[in-house]
Amino acid sequence: MRSRLVLVLGALAALVLSAVIVVGVAFEQWVLAAAGAAALLSACLLVQLDSWRRARSLRRFLRDELRRGPAVGSTDRSTVSESDVVGAVRLMQAQYTGRLDRMQAALDRALAESAATRHAGHDER
Repeated sequence: MRSRLVLVLGALAALVLSAVIVVGVAFEQWVLAAAGAAALLSACLLVQLDSWRRARSLRRFLRDELRRGPAVGSTDRSTVSESDVVGAVRLMQAQYTGRLDRMQAALDRALAESAATRHAGHDER
């Protein structure tokens, strides 16, 4: 909820500053237009700098976590057998095949309905 509120407030601030710029230009109040443009550009710069800072801190956090090694209680590679991997691959294959079968059935139904509609349109003429 907090991130959504920040997004809404940011959009509202951008809209207000844009309106100030348009009003300043419309009434030839160049100081007002310049101040609005400077405020809008400063806000954009602050958002960009914050996202750059967050990306760098996330990179640093991930690097430190990877150096630290596996966490306590995490899955060890030696406990995963070949049959587990084969079973997981077969499950994904079955799910993918099922999705393809459903898509093919839906496509066949749509083509049949389209052909029926097209023939019904020709019969009415």
